Amino acid sequence: MTDLLVVGMAYFEVFVPPHVRPAAGEELFVDGIALGLGGALNTASVAAALGLRVDLCVPMGNGIVDQAVVLLAQRLGIRLIPLQAPDNPAVSLVFSDAQDRAFVSSARLDTLQQLQTLPSAAWVHVPGLEEADRLQPALQHARQQGARISVSASWSPRHLARLASRQDQDWDLLVLNEKEAQAACGLAADAAQHLAGAARSVLVTLGAQGVAGLFDTVPVRASAEPVTVVDATGAGDAFCAGLIAGLVRGQSPAAAMRLGGGAAARILKQTGGVVMDPQTMAGLLEEDQKWKH
Repeated sequence: MTDLLVVGMAYFEVFVPPHVRPAAGEELFVDGIALGLGGALNTASVAAALGLRVDLCVPMGNGIVDQAVVLLAQRLGIRLIPLQAPDNPAVSLVFSDAQDRAFVSSARLDTLQQLQTLPSAAWVHVPGLEEADRLQPALQHARQQGARISVSASWSPRHLARLASRQDQDWDLLVLNEKEAQAACGLAADAAQHLAGAARSVLVTLGAQGVAGLFDTVPVRASAEPVTVVDATGAGDAFCAGLIAGLVRGQSPAAAMRLGGGAAARILKQTGGVVMDPQTMAGLLEEDQKWKH
């Protein structure tokens, strides 16, 4: 059984330079256009760099993006479990600066619904509420088989608006950022209490203010590591990966949250949320004494 199974979309990301769009018929040359992979690969790549055994289940065809996903998974030692899909099923334009990011995306989310059962894993992570909704039967089955289910909210106003009414606690962990928490229940400070019906543990990432929420009904809080932000893309996914890595290793929730914060801090120093080089996370695990409770 693997430590972590990540299920979702693997995006090809184009980071749009902050320049005025050229007039019709003209061409504007810039110093560079950053490209990357993202989505489910964010959490999977960070978790693999932190030493977890990771499986990645994503829709794939035979396009350029799909081949890039295969190569990166091989480089990082991630076992890839492809779902049949059209070529290049998920693409994002990313508008990013040091403060925040926004996306224009295309994704064949319907292809996730072909999954009825999932491979065995200690944890299953889904990077988005809409993805979790489409995977509901498979996630329920996985939980019945003993897996712990983690969901990060992502931006989906329709699904965020429904969170507060959920009372089934289908998930073990729900992670939202401040904007998502506000959309779900009005105030980020009240999110953990208002959303406790959706998950046993609810955490809200607050940027430079750290992370706060409830872990198994116990209030928890962790400060953020000071960092000069290059790009915020994937920081929440990195936090989830570090948190799960700590819990898999038997750390206390507070220690696991600190590991998640450390992973997020490293991702904030780069463009994009995917670990291309496992050495990006080098040194975090060696600070184990800092995390012991």
